[in-house]
Amino acid sequence: MLQFFKTSGHLIAFGFILTFLSGFGQTFLISLYVPDFQNYFSLSDGLFSSFYAVATLGSAFTLSWLGRYIDKIRLTRFVVLVMLGFAFSLVLLSQAYFIPMLIIGLYGIRLFGQGLMTHTSITSMARFFSLNRGKAIGFASLGHPSGEAVFPLILVFLIAALGWRSSILVSAAFVLLMIPLVLKLLMLRKQSSELKKLIPARNESADELKAAKPLQILKSKAFWILVPTNFAAACIGTAIIFFQLKLGEVNRWEVTWMAASFVAYALGGALSTLLAGWLTDRFSARRLFPFYLIPFSIGLAVLYLYEGAWVYTFLVAAIGTSNGFGGTVKNAALAEIYGTKIIGSVRSLFITAMVFSTAFGPVIFGLLLDQGISFDQLTIASLCFMILITLNSLRVLKLKKVAQ
Repeated sequence: MLQFFKTSGHLIAFGFILTFLSGFGQTFLISLYVPDFQNYFSLSDGLFSSFYAVATLGSAFTLSWLGRYIDKIRLTRFVVLVMLGFAFSLVLLSQAYFIPMLIIGLYGIRLFGQGLMTHTSITSMARFFSLNRGKAIGFASLGHPSGEAVFPLILVFLIAALGWRSSILVSAAFVLLMIPLVLKLLMLRKQSSELKKLIPARNESADELKAAKPLQILKSKAFWILVPTNFAAACIGTAIIFFQLKLGEVNRWEVTWMAASFVAYALGGALSTLLAGWLTDRFSARRLFPFYLIPFSIGLAVLYLYEGAWVYTFLVAAIGTSNGFGGTVKNAALAEIYGTKIIGSVRSLFITAMVFSTAFGPVIFGLLLDQGISFDQLTIASLCFMILITLNSLRVLKLKKVAQ
């Protein structure tokens, strides 16, 4: 492990920073601005969630096209463009005085933040590493729980002290300031043979060219085995976090307790990410993939069966555990099944499905809650859905590699 960090630590740090910064475009941070957005623009819960869904869906469809360029242009150029786009979107959101600007700003931070920052990080780890791919993806993915543990407390303070507009501008400035560091880490050891992969490999064979086409990926059996699990976790997890304050109101949980519970969310994600990296390198990602949703499912069962503030802490810890474990295992499985030459094209479609699900979940939950469906009913329905998806994921064990 020490040798691994000695030779590749700069690349791991590169991936970690990108996933860490992606937090500014994630739902867990955007939710902190929701009351301010609603108050300023006089938006109801349903109307704002609809605008959020439009922005998120737009980013998902754009990502399916834009994410493929990581396979076509030099990585240094790609990451700079992504970070500049992210910072510009944050600035635009901070200056939103009309609803169209609000939607465009949200679209930008979802596309460049949640989508492309994570896509760039994990795709790079999958491409740079083969022997220690699981560990590399795992350590780079630690940026997500680290951001979840650090950013909420900082942004709550900044919003209270500076206001929501200025706090978003501070976030944009932070992203810009990190660009030189990211480039330095990426180019720290120019003699490293791994950095030859900064120049995307060409797909030389007809089979590889065919396999990289989005329609061909969508036709593959592997896509429809892997993507439903990713969809379920993102859809239900985002919906619960999006409506966490309403869930707390129903159960009479203190807001401060719920905010503090995100430490458990981050801790669960961090520990499971590290564990998944080690297990992936030992047993392979395909063997571990069917276990992806089990922690989340246990958390839903506890939410349905028990009461008390501790239930929320357990639930978010379970969600974090599934997200951390699944993030590493899923991305390593994509490299195992599809190969590394077309991994950028494959991941762009999978992230599109994931981003789509993060838009779909809050809208469905919001509409059902408006119709009088209780959280208990939503919880048991979500649990049954996850059990079915888990059974479907067992089919991954019989999959063969799509591309070499």
